[in-house]
Amino acid sequence: MAAVTVGPDGSGEFGQVATMRARVAIGAAAVMGAAAAIVVALAWPHHHPQAVAAPPPTPRPQVVTSTSAPPGPPHEAVAPGAPTAFVMSGPAFTIKAHVCKMDFVLPLDPPGDQFHTVCWVKRKFGVAPGSDAAGTSYILGHAWAEAKLVLNPLSEHAMTQVTGHHAVMDSGVPIYPVTNVDGYSIVLTVPHGRLTYKVTKAFAVSKENAIKVRSIMTTSIPNRVVIITCGVKNGQDIDDNIIVYADLYSSVAT
Repeated sequence: MAAVTVGPDGSGEFGQVATMRARVAIGAAAVMGAAAAIVVALAWPHHHPQAVAAPPPTPRPQVVTSTSAPPGPPHEAVAPGAPTAFVMSGPAFTIKAHVCKMDFVLPLDPPGDQFHTVCWVKRKFGVAPGSDAAGTSYILGHAWAEAKLVLNPLSEHAMTQVTGHHAVMDSGVPIYPVTNVDGYSIVLTVPHGRLTYKVTKAFAVSKENAIKVRSIMTTSIPNRVVIITCGVKNGQDIDDNIIVYADLYSSVAT
């Protein structure tokens, strides 16, 4: 099983008007002239249009605008603390896990039950999560080709987008963007409340290069959670880490 290797550096209308002509035969006799005058009068009658009342105006529908915006997510004060429960969910999978504490010892290898537990780095690498955390909290869990460990659903789903092509450069090393977990929620339960985060970015990076990606190693980004696990694809262990960034979305005190 590959351990997670992370180091300490930091959108014509066309009307048609038909015209009509009338022909009048005029004879030599005066009587015939009078008759012709009668024919002209019948052929071109002089109409006096009747006054037509204008239709009543069509009433316009009233538009009622609300003066109050819909309520947003709650942002209650939750003191920083060690997380005890972890849930990551979205359309493709839901992961529920306990959370243990782990020391910052290289290589970072989450201890304990690997099927139902992820681990939070408790010191020297990040901070305790809270509603106003001054830095980043790091959660690690195992994924393995030979068994369905706790973060296998995340790793296997993310790795479907990783082909080894279309890399982008970040901090001078190639990373492989993953978008199919964008917007997923991560919920951490801490002693004084519940913190919900939304995934904003994910990518694969080789284990040897992960330490060089500045955004991973920058522990001072506030109200952020970073998830780290190993890459598993098509039943094989891949020499990549899957990295997930999530920002605080809401907090509920308990």
